[in-house]
Amino acid sequence: MIELVMNAFPRTGSTILWRMVKEARPDALHLYEPLHDKLFILLDDEGDKASVLHGVPLWQDYFKVDAKTIHELRLKHLDCTNLLRLQEIQRYLDAVDAIPERLILQPNRMHFILKDLAQRYDCKVLHLTRGPADCFLGFVEIFEMFGSALTKDYNWWIDNICGFVTFFKNQYDAMVMKFNAPLVTGFLDKWLIVWAYQNYYAVDQADGKHVMAVSLEDITDGPGLEKIEDFTGLKLKKDLIDKKKVYLADDAFKKVVDERINSLGLTYYADEILKATPF
Repeated sequence: MIELVMNAFPRTGSTILWRMVKEARPDALHLYEPLHDKLFILLDDEGDKASVLHGVPLWQDYFKVDAKTIHELRLKHLDCTNLLRLQEIQRYLDAVDAIPERLILQPNRMHFILKDLAQRYDCKVLHLTRGPADCFLGFVEIFEMFGSALTKDYNWWIDNICGFVTFFKNQYDAMVMKFNAPLVTGFLDKWLIVWAYQNYYAVDQADGKHVMAVSLEDITDGPGLEKIEDFTGLKLKKDLIDKKKVYLADDAFKKVVDERINSLGLTYYADEILKATPF
């Protein structure tokens, strides 16, 4: 049954926290990215091998689930890129929850259904966020790992970010349709709209009892880990956090991001996210 859901906006340190929680609760099954649109392709292709991006195996606990249940999950699994209502994936999550072992899920697509998750599955739900400039440039880490040169204008790798452009473009289109978000053309603007709406509605559901929100900055530079420990009842090791490996935006780019947030009419959303999760 589902015990804890660790939802996150991408590039917020969620994989590091997942590893910490996995060490703290080795008796649970830790299902990484259960809503990933290519989940079962990744299970077939990567198996229990180490992830190229993260350097550690991510999917091995799925292979501890019996084959009949995995087959059922495969049939009920949907592309959840634009998930807005629990009802859209309730049959799938009910099947996940029926697994008898204690389950800890680490998705990054449940921003709008956190409270509903906590209520239906009687579980704790944690949401991770991160300041917009640092979070956006966190994608640079991906290209740095694969040897692409970094430039000060960021345009080269933004144009070549391919999969992430498509992922966030689809989410941006959903924000326009659902919330009448501003119509824009630039990728940074689209990304900021997704960041603002998804994190705002996620932190708005946090009550501190069933749903809690915390930022990567509060984890690395504040009492964020202690908050998570109090919320989950887990004792987490801090030695996995290496601040030297966290890619940070310079002041000039932070200014650009702040100006774009203001021009897009997203200041209220950004301020509310900041109040809920200091960064």
